[in-house]
Amino acid sequence: MALAVLADQPYLISMMKPCIQAILMMAALAPAGLVAQNPIEEIVEALEDQQMQRLAVEQRRIGISIDAFNSDGCSGGMSSAWSYLSDTLPDFARYAGDKPPWEQCCVAHDRLYWRGETENGFAKRKRADAELRQCVKHTGREQGDEIAKVLGLPKQDIIEAIDLTAELMYQAVRIGGAPCTGLPWRWGHGWPGCSDDPQPASPPTVEARN
Repeated sequence: MALAVLADQPYLISMMKPCIQAILMMAALAPAGLVAQNPIEEIVEALEDQQMQRLAVEQRRIGISIDAFNSDGCSGGMSSAWSYLSDTLPDFARYAGDKPPWEQCCVAHDRLYWRGETENGFAKRKRADAELRQCVKHTGREQGDEIAKVLGLPKQDIIEAIDLTAELMYQAVRIGGAPCTGLPWRWGHGWPGCSDDPQPASPPTVEARN
């Protein structure tokens, strides 16, 4: 990103400082459970394993194949909102680009969710979500010095804000990414929706449809 450009745009700096400070306030007020291990994870895993079994049945249906891969970048409106700002605020685009700096993390995450492997599926989904969180943190830290310098904020504030963003993204996909929900971002979203009617099975076809 051309962060130096922002130094000549004090109104953008004045807009972004409160955003960083608000994120830090959210971190201070967030319940401890946000980063703590869920005490009922064994129950959650058992329920999700049932959904993984339903997805596995769907993947083995005769004549079923996975759809072509596509990604909307970072879900939840993050990429679309970023694009909107870059389209409407040229200075924002010059500073921040037309997509989140960690969008490649989201695309890699989307690919794992698209394929939706079901063998040890709970562990694989959890690992994919953890990798997303770590990738966002790493990408943010690579640019932390420049962002802190341009905004006139301590680097530690920037790191904490990015860390909270990564944690919120992680919690969102953990809560909303289970298989067989019908949601477009579910685990295994490249496959047709799950059915409650088992049919004769065959090995899954991973090649994308034309």
